[in-house]
This record gives sequence, structure tokens and C-alpha cells, in this order.
Amino acid sequence: MDDSKYERRVTLLCPTCGSDQFAFDDDDESAPVTCSNCGRQTTREALIEENSENIESHVAEIGEEVVADAAKDLNKSLRDAFRGSKNIRLE
Repeated sequence: MDDSKYERRVTLLCPTCGSDQFAFDDDDESAPVTCSNCGRQTTREALIEENSENIESHVAEIGEEVVADAAKDLNKSLRDAFRGSKNIRLE
């Protein structure tokens, strides 16, 4: 399975105005994050918490894709393993 196809970028949105543009200090994790549109300041942790529903929906979507791909890979490997057997049929 190719793990790179499950990588996602989740865009965090300002809970006040819905903008996705923020100003922040890359070097200081504890520095406040400022919305470039409305000027609201918050911490990174609070911004992530406020976007948790969006993050969880992306995680659920990736989980469904992983399960579907794993089932497909398992089915393929079983078909390959039992190819030519007259006693076992996989549908």
C-alpha cells in the first residue's frame, strides 16, 4: 500500500471570519496566531481545537480509504495465493 496517497493538508479557518490566512512566528510555537483578515489573535492549540470538526472529518475520510484499500489488497493477495486451485473459489 502506498502511504503517501493518504497524506492530507487540512486548512484551518478563523472561527470569526472564516479566513485561512494567518500571521505567526514559525520559530516560536507559543507565539499567538493572528488572522490576517479580521485580526483575531489565538493560540495554535485553540485554533486546532476550534477546527477539530474539520480535522476529524478528514481523519474519518482517510480511515475509510485505508480500510477499502486494505480490503482490496487482501482480496488480491488471496486470489493470487489460491490461483489455480479447483477446491477454493473467491468471488
